[in-house]
Amino acid sequence: MSVVTRCLLTVCVLTVPSAAPGECVTRSMRITFYTCAEGFPHCLTKQGNQPMPFRTVAVGDRRLLGRWLYIEDLGGWVHASDTGSALKRDWIDVFIGEARMAQHARRLGVQHWNVRVCEAEAPANDTNDASPETKVAAVEPAAAYR
Repeated sequence: MSVVTRCLLTVCVLTVPSAAPGECVTRSMRITFYTCAEGFPHCLTKQGNQPMPFRTVAVGDRRLLGRWLYIEDLGGWVHASDTGSALKRDWIDVFIGEARMAQHARRLGVQHWNVRVCEAEAPANDTNDASPETKVAAVEPAAAYR
């Protein structure tokens, strides 16, 4: 695996919500990767937010818009805050950055990962963590990249 790909798959800091077992359902989904369109200085999601690389995803199932999804292969929680007209029901498109990252998006290709789909509201923080702190997560690349 190239250094660039390994770096792309390593996420430094994120807020990690945790959900009670009854709040999430696991689905097998087709995962692809996308970037901002070339020539656009600012990318905005369907919800009007600036997307975060490897934390913002576009979903084909519009009912998932606004929900938290847990994708272990990406290292944790992502937010479904975008949609894509070409995406089908069980497809997710992971935002990886600016247009200059398009080559890397193509290199990452198509994956099939299990995704935990959670309630529309952000899941509550861990009960053993008294304050909702930002946690650091070192992401291991998916087995498919090794």
